Amino acid sequence: MKLTIINVANKMPDWVAEACIEYLKRINHGKYTCKMIEIKLPKTKLSSVDENKELEAKKMRAQIPDGSFVIVLDEKGASLSSAKFAQKLEKIALNHSNITFIIGGADGIHSSLKQKADLELQLSALTFPHALVRVIILEQLYRAITILENHPYHRE
Repeated sequence: MKLTIINVANKMPDWVAEACIEYLKRINHGKYTCKMIEIKLPKTKLSSVDENKELEAKKMRAQIPDGSFVIVLDEKGASLSSAKFAQKLEKIALNHSNITFIIGGADGIHSSLKQKADLELQLSALTFPHALVRVIILEQLYRAITILENHPYHRE
């Protein structure tokens, strides 16, 4: 299973970078690979929020691997337990070798990118800062893998 996380890049605090490195190290073994792609945007804002979101979406779409199952992380998306998330990934992997997760910018995800998504998923009904979302999705991917491998990391 090849996992890709695409997000808008900002300078992340050291603790975020360290946590991401740790979870990527844990995930990248055997039949699982995961990479993060950071989208760099110009320092100057465009004239409207929608234009900024459209630019982000265009750059993100260009990074989605061909044939990938696309999951947009959005507060209005489906809510899954960790066990159901693992089952969902396993089911998706039967038909798709690549699964891509999209983390939008500060203003959210442009509608054109949401329309391309195969699934909208929420990590929580709460709102998190983008730096923390990176860590949470990596931890949940690692947890899902351990569930699928019957590893004791996830205890019910």
